[in-house]
Amino acid sequence: MRHYHLFRNLLIKTFLFCFLLLPCLAQGAQETGAEFVKQTPPPPAIKYRDYASLPELITSLCDEADGNFKHFYGPGLVAVTPFVSIGEDLRPGISKLGITLADQMVAVINSNTIILKTKSAKKQHDSRQRLSGLLEEMDGYLRIHISGVNFRGQRISYVTNVEMSAPLYRALHSYIK
Repeated sequence: MRHYHLFRNLLIKTFLFCFLLLPCLAQGAQETGAEFVKQTPPPPAIKYRDYASLPELITSLCDEADGNFKHFYGPGLVAVTPFVSIGEDLRPGISKLGITLADQMVAVINSNTIILKTKSAKKQHDSRQRLSGLLEEMDGYLRIHISGVNFRGQRISYVTNVEMSAPLYRALHSYIK
């Protein structure tokens, strides 16, 4: 009878150890010193959902361009041409939206290249760095194609689609003469 109690106690202790304490010990053994340091996650990316606000849309497009063209341009200024409106429902030309986007892109893109120029001992490159864009209205969306050329002659471009809103529509269809 005594063996039976010893065996039962041993069985209970083994059960508790295996199912309650072992996972805790195994988890602690797997962690290294670097994993004990709490790493702060990067701040969440700003979600631009309200496209009814034209300033918010322009800010989001400039932030996106800043991310896509980061480390692409060299030291020196980038010439940004006004974005041209094209498409079946649009007459070819430069709209208020095209001018506004170009104006804001100049500020965002050139602020990064000026920082590069001050940190770099390199002289300013003779070849012109450029950024341009096309605006096209398609099925209730605005398609924006943005292209850039750096001082090495390398090209990069991307397309983004934005849901059309009334202020965006008005700015797209207000042409500069």
